[in-house]
Amino acid sequence: VRDHVAACRVFRYLQGTKDLGILFKYKEDSKHPGLVAYADSDWGADTEGRRSTSGYVVMFNGAPVSWQSSMQSIVALSTCEAEYIAASDAAREVYYMREVASFIRNLQPGPTVLYEDNQGAVQLVENPVHHKRTKHIDVKYHYIRAAQENGVIKVEKIHTDLNHADIMTKAATTVTFRRHVDALMQLAVQPAG
Repeated sequence: VRDHVAACRVFRYLQGTKDLGILFKYKEDSKHPGLVAYADSDWGADTEGRRSTSGYVVMFNGAPVSWQSSMQSIVALSTCEAEYIAASDAAREVYYMREVASFIRNLQPGPTVLYEDNQGAVQLVENPVHHKRTKHIDVKYHYIRAAQENGVIKVEKIHTDLNHADIMTKAATTVTFRRHVDALMQLAVQPAG
């Protein structure tokens, strides 16, 4: 019965999104120029191992070109740490996507904005002073600090409602789901009727 309910949900989703697709624009979009990234996490939502889920979406001229949702390899001790890890994962992907953009002769002037909805994580990136509460964070996650110092990214705070990576990390209400789908995807064909 449970599998049947899940299958019905998948079919409802497919029916409701059949007219949506990703529209890639080579020409710069004035509303969303170049590369922009969003990072998010849920803290400890895995009930068995208490690990968090990281998610990110990298957009190019208003269209998603790279995204990921994955379980973090460690147990984060706070929401701030889980968000910092997710942002670090996104920063590494941004670096790669900047290289791809350069290869197709679309150089990205200045740093790529990486939106994060946790103020503590943003402050942790901006303030590299070791704090008692953060000295346990694995060195590999501090890559994000170097990326910001070197002008590859610029981490900025964004309201949770506007963080499109939110959909990658947790179940969403219908309204939230629709808002993020509308931002990430566009009508591929005109609906009938």
